[in-house]
Amino acid sequence: MKKFNFYQAAILFAAIFFAVSCSDNDEIAVDPNATYDADLEVNEGGPASPNKDVTVDANTASTIKARVAFTTTTKDMKRLYITQNISGQGETVFKPTESVDLKGDGAIDLTGKNSKDFEFQFNLPVPSGVGTGTVVYKFWTTTGNGDFRDESQRLAIGPGTITLKYGSGTNPAADVKEFLNVKLSAPLANGTSSTFLSLLDGKVYTIKQGEEYVTFWDFGYYYLTSGNQASLGSTDAYPDAVVNIPTIANTSEDLNKAYFKLSTKTVTDFANVKVSSDLGFVTKSDSQTITNLKANDVVEFVDQYGKKGLIKVLEVNGTDGSSGFIRIDVKAQP
Repeated sequence: MKKFNFYQAAILFAAIFFAVSCSDNDEIAVDPNATYDADLEVNEGGPASPNKDVTVDANTASTIKARVAFTTTTKDMKRLYITQNISGQGETVFKPTESVDLKGDGAIDLTGKNSKDFEFQFNLPVPSGVGTGTVVYKFWTTTGNGDFRDESQRLAIGPGTITLKYGSGTNPAADVKEFLNVKLSAPLANGTSSTFLSLLDGKVYTIKQGEEYVTFWDFGYYYLTSGNQASLGSTDAYPDAVVNIPTIANTSEDLNKAYFKLSTKTVTDFANVKVSSDLGFVTKSDSQTITNLKANDVVEFVDQYGKKGLIKVLEVNGTDGSSGFIRIDVKAQP
């Protein structure tokens, strides 16, 4: 028998390692013998927004099995973005439960897959407590870093959707998003301060996280020592003299705009805002910054995506140092 020598073993080990390391996403590859509740195909030149409806009952099923396939001839697909919208309450980032290689922003990294043709198999949750209404999963691909709230950014192809229908499929009035007791710190030159708020997920981000997350940010806090002015500024209009976001965040992405104005509404009015239509009175201003804020001020805003909202100032502490911050409540349309 021919002996299996050390060098052959080394070559085999290297080949196995290379195959495994280059095919992270093959772990959710499609089972050719599987049957699917939803089979979504998104093709360049095909239907503009393909959709598959699935009637569901959360009492009898916790997931559906879905095949999702994308094919293009002219674009190189780099990322797959997925959102979930429960009962029309607004799209949120959806991360599959399957073992999959995710980029920092939560999109699926398509590196190692065919950039023009791929398919995945997902077990999509059937959320309980919906009663009647819909849960919509949206899928689209990009040629680079995209934006969960703007599918047109570096769009390759899509979107396609899978819609779970409960009962009649009629959704209730959409509640506002509430982000309460949010602390935004005054910016530090090294980028480590938790300064920027995302209305997508309600999280506060440090400036150094911008390389993957800058498209999440909507506005941030800063303090003008001249005049002792606590201020909010959109990511796009954030003063370079305070912090240069592209440099510290190491990003060349377009930055989000938001428009602010001091409201005549009171803190009681703020408390009474419950559903999206309650914010219909808000109109877009021309200013992407607002200054001289103090406790109990109410600020109206419109974000880059046309969503309206209110900010209630709870507290302003300190100035522009490491102890400086503003604390706010936010209500926004989903």
